[in-house]
Amino acid sequence: MRISTSQIHHQAISSMLDTSRQVATTQQQIASGRKFATPADDPVAASRIVSLNQELALRGQYQRNIQLANSQLSLEDAVLGQATEVLQRVRELALQGANGALTANDRSFIAKEVETRLDELFSIMNTRTATGEYLFAGFKGHTVPFVRDDSNGTRFQGDEGQRRVQVTASSQVAVNDSGKRLFMDIESVATTFVMNAHPANDARTRVSVGQGMVVDQEAVDALFPDRLLIEFNDTSSDPLGRANFTVRRMSDGRIVDGLANVVHVPGAAIVAQGMQFKLFGDPSVGDRFIMETTKTQNVVSTMSRLSSGLANLSDSPDDLRALQTLIDTSIGNLESAMDSVLTVRSEVGARLNTADSSAILHQDVEIVTKDLLSQLRDVDYAEAISRLNLQSFVLEAAQRSYGRVSGLSLFNVI
Repeated sequence: MRISTSQIHHQAISSMLDTSRQVATTQQQIASGRKFATPADDPVAASRIVSLNQELALRGQYQRNIQLANSQLSLEDAVLGQATEVLQRVRELALQGANGALTANDRSFIAKEVETRLDELFSIMNTRTATGEYLFAGFKGHTVPFVRDDSNGTRFQGDEGQRRVQVTASSQVAVNDSGKRLFMDIESVATTFVMNAHPANDARTRVSVGQGMVVDQEAVDALFPDRLLIEFNDTSSDPLGRANFTVRRMSDGRIVDGLANVVHVPGAAIVAQGMQFKLFGDPSVGDRFIMETTKTQNVVSTMSRLSSGLANLSDSPDDLRALQTLIDTSIGNLESAMDSVLTVRSEVGARLNTADSSAILHQDVEIVTKDLLSQLRDVDYAEAISRLNLQSFVLEAAQRSYGRVSGLSLFNVI
């Protein structure tokens, strides 16, 4: 077989160019630390790398969610711990108030601390997170959850929603709890009542309801679950034209004994079916108030009624008996409130454990994913440098061989 001079040159140059490209590719890999520069160099590996990067990005989002959950839940746990301390202290004050050796003046000092503790608890109930949202407002994070009314009671303006964050592909963790569950819907040890103004009342008048108390538990138990309606009559119903009201059962409209056309005296104590309350201000004709018996009580009402009783009940035998009943009920309700807080606090602890376990899982998966990603993408420097040395040697040998072969000629031997 004859090999032409041009064929020899062509093959030699092609071989050297191919080896030069291999050397350049290896040098680029060593310089960049990557096995390939474009997806076209290795489509299968490039596709797998994209999938692994997406997996890492998803794990990163889960870990950020877990950090948010840990921050929120740790704050809630600390706040609930503070609430428990306040409730425990108020319980101790209630026990002090039951001491028969104390006078009404002594109990008034205890009432002042109860009021101070109530202010502290109210601040806890309206705690904000680091993002400025209210912790116990449910989904209404930017709405103040608890507000006081003119009667020193409280209204809940949030909702019962519970926000959740995704911590794994198949699980979520709740990062807040509704204040309604925590502080409002607390089981009462005995039937009690709440009093609310009817929404159709004249908005121009300022009538408020004082904190009431149960003075005859049997009468209240007998009324449950019925309600009472207090309605202000026309002044013509009174011989002297004074403001007056009538109290009726809402189930049948029957007037409660002795409470027809009662003259309104602002701040005077009124007892209806074992429930004592006070009305302040100047009502308009037709204004109505509803007294609803219930088996639940909010913690603010419990503390307000305790404070009111300690401050206002005298040392008379009747008042002392009413005080003892109030203190017994208050202690029971405070214990129920602490149970409610502790139940939620245990749930918060379980959620924190779930978040921590999920974080560990993501860290383990991230390590495995990064290792596989490195195998597909990153250069093995020891192997690449050895390969570069070999390729450089081959290129140099090819260049020297070509130089010698290209210099051969018959003219050299003639």
